[in-house]
Amino acid sequence: MYFGLTFAIRKKYYIHIMRFVFALFILSSSFGYAFEFDPEKFELLNKVYYDGIRTVRLYPSKDPLGLPIIRLGGSGMELHFDDMYEGAANYHYTVIHCNADWTPSNLTKADYIDGYQEYFMSDFDYSFNTFVPYTHYRLRLPNRDMKFKISGNYLLIIYEKGADYPVLTRRFMVYESFTTIEGLIRRPTQLDRMDTHQQVHFRVNHPGYVFPDPERDMHISIMQNQDWSKVISDIKPQFIGNEQLIFERDEGNSFPGGNEYRFFDTKNLMVLTQNVRKIDIDSIFNVFLAIDQIRSRAPYVYWDDINGMYVVRRLDVKDEHLSADYALVDFFLESPTKLPGDVYIFGELSNFQLQEEFKMTYNPERFAYQAKVLLKQGYYNYQYVTAIPSSGGGAPYGSLDFTEGNFWETENGYHIFIYHREIGIRYDRLIGYRYLQSQPSNR
Repeated sequence: MYFGLTFAIRKKYYIHIMRFVFALFILSSSFGYAFEFDPEKFELLNKVYYDGIRTVRLYPSKDPLGLPIIRLGGSGMELHFDDMYEGAANYHYTVIHCNADWTPSNLTKADYIDGYQEYFMSDFDYSFNTFVPYTHYRLRLPNRDMKFKISGNYLLIIYEKGADYPVLTRRFMVYESFTTIEGLIRRPTQLDRMDTHQQVHFRVNHPGYVFPDPERDMHISIMQNQDWSKVISDIKPQFIGNEQLIFERDEGNSFPGGNEYRFFDTKNLMVLTQNVRKIDIDSIFNVFLAIDQIRSRAPYVYWDDINGMYVVRRLDVKDEHLSADYALVDFFLESPTKLPGDVYIFGELSNFQLQEEFKMTYNPERFAYQAKVLLKQGYYNYQYVTAIPSSGGGAPYGSLDFTEGNFWETENGYHIFIYHREIGIRYDRLIGYRYLQSQPSNR
């Protein structure tokens, strides 16, 4: 009781101080000073720049597994992350509007932000009854201090001391419903892809909305699940009608099917759950997962997954964001020999990226790859990928060919984005969005 009262007073005092400081910041901005973020100093993608920032999630309100996309003027979204450093930090936030290809648009912030162009984060709380202490931060957008005027791609930036100190960045989208999309996920007809890929066929209906030159003015993107490394862009229509565009080419709209994601459950660290074989407790929880096998040559087996995502959960608590603990999770993948590339744990838990923290080490004595990763309690999906060099000398990408395999039957989700740059405007409007899911009935 005493602790709760003390913390409430301290937090209220902190917020009053921050509002005073931010008022001075706004006053200084009115005399010509404001933070300008140089895109060369950070990347316009989902990234964390501080080692102590963990469990970063951005999703629509009431949909923790949803893609961070909202309707213009509609419901909002939430950002959650944990700060493992001691005490409360002075975090601020702003957004940058981007073109369809995720380059900065040629707009001023006043063109797309209604309200403050930067503001401080005041919604935070300390963890409660956990072995690993942390400070949890929340942000809801849009809010009374910042709203969005136009649709399109946006990058949320959390920063600490100014434009040179980004803490994290997260992509999100705001769309308008000027079009409707109908589509279906099918098995490809090409012989070399028939067993391993999935074809996205769709049509864009636009009654009352005119595309003067859809070949040039439209930009179509398709993303598999929520993996930004699996995006097909610049798709051209096969047929153009008066009020409908048809995208049903045999080539260009196909994705490797992948495999159903592996999973584990740490919502209750007092008992063993599915795919958890052992739990130890010393100064921190240590979770040992079931031994995984390579599946690339095994037949396809269907089970329900959440397409690579995770949710933070702890049973029997009111607020899992504050009461869920952290644990060292031990991954173990059996492999008789080393694979042709470094092996990584992959999924939303790694930002769908090849991160050093999730790189595994081969143990020749146990004929297996191993890794320990600090993760918050919850329900997780994951896969194993090998790092393969990209053609043309680009960054390596995560391949499923040697670990999980690719199957046309796999259940996947596909996000379709319709962008249009009208004559006379300087940005790409997001005028249509649709989520399609491959279903067993489509196979």
